[in-house]
Amino acid sequence: MTARRVLHVINNLNLGGAEMMLVRLLDRLDRDRWSPHVVSLIGGGPASRRLESIDVPVTFVGMRRGIPGPSSLVRLLRTVRAFSPDLVQTWLYHSDLLGGLATRLARPGVPLVWNLRMNGPTRGRDKSTTCWTARACAALSGWIPEKIIVNSCAGRDVHRDLGYDSGRMEVIPNGFDTDRFQPSEESRRALRRELDVPPDTRLVGMAARWDPLKDFETALAAAGVLMARHADLHVLMCGNGVDGDNTELVRLATESGCRERLHLVGRQDDMPAWQAALDVAFLASHTEGLPNTVGEAMACGVPCVVTDAGGSAQLVGSAGRVVPVGGAGELAGAIDELLQMTVLERRRIGDAGRRRIIEEFGLERMVRRFEQLWDDVLGLAPRQDQTITEQAA
Repeated sequence: MTARRVLHVINNLNLGGAEMMLVRLLDRLDRDRWSPHVVSLIGGGPASRRLESIDVPVTFVGMRRGIPGPSSLVRLLRTVRAFSPDLVQTWLYHSDLLGGLATRLARPGVPLVWNLRMNGPTRGRDKSTTCWTARACAALSGWIPEKIIVNSCAGRDVHRDLGYDSGRMEVIPNGFDTDRFQPSEESRRALRRELDVPPDTRLVGMAARWDPLKDFETALAAAGVLMARHADLHVLMCGNGVDGDNTELVRLATESGCRERLHLVGRQDDMPAWQAALDVAFLASHTEGLPNTVGEAMACGVPCVVTDAGGSAQLVGSAGRVVPVGGAGELAGAIDELLQMTVLERRRIGDAGRRRIIEEFGLERMVRRFEQLWDDVLGLAPRQDQTITEQAA
């Protein structure tokens, strides 16, 4: 059987959640059945190098941010036409809209699948162009895409209320590599040595890029409350822009009273080691899709506390703690509850979280569900083992 040509269109190839899910999906695809090619609307980044390392060709359209110029739209049309895809899979609002229109103009008979990776646009927090683009997609959702993938039940409900065609939606949660992300006592010891803190130091952490949507103000306020209660507690924060050169972040930390025992370490490549070293992981976001960093911490057996944003509550289930958005006191209280437990009690919660990820959010499960949806859209018979897997699920 000839491999089907699938063109993936995405905004850019930085190391965001959607970009990393794209890399993980393409790394595990059955290449005997699917031949992927990626188009980045804006440009390259760390994810483009990872795609190249797994032999996935990448094309850069070179659009500018904001409203794209006519020359870049023409390049996108030519790219879609030249690749001659059997199916187009777009990622995120701008790519859904531009990739969808380009597909309908350049290859009108080719099936198209949209992919929503966040919990809806938020006026006042998201850019006006993002809000406008999402609403334009909602208006077009009944006739441009054959299917619309959403990565959480909360995201499905929000987009349905925004006007998206709910009959075309299918929830496919993010998948996590539980072989790569797993508990590690050595990681716990190594990170404490690297941070130059005692081996028995309790360490809580938040992994997120510097972005207003991640609500670092609430996170740091909660950290200040916790440090006042626990003299041995240190807090770790990592992600793009989360370092000592970020003057606004340092100011917030100082005002919250947590700067002395706060470690701002920026982006880290070895996230399994950093996640596995924590006693508790937390996320204070205003809005989310289905947060990768929380799923990764759970896979490492680390208890998690999240705000009730997007798919966060769906992800942790009963294996973590969920608090209201913007509630620093509630966030600190939930983390404190876990810190007050014995090591064995925390380990039981962490083990339950890891089991939840293995059973419901495994990477292979996500890949098979993407493949089955593509089979359905193309009218193909799925692989025998894929059918068995989905029936068992």
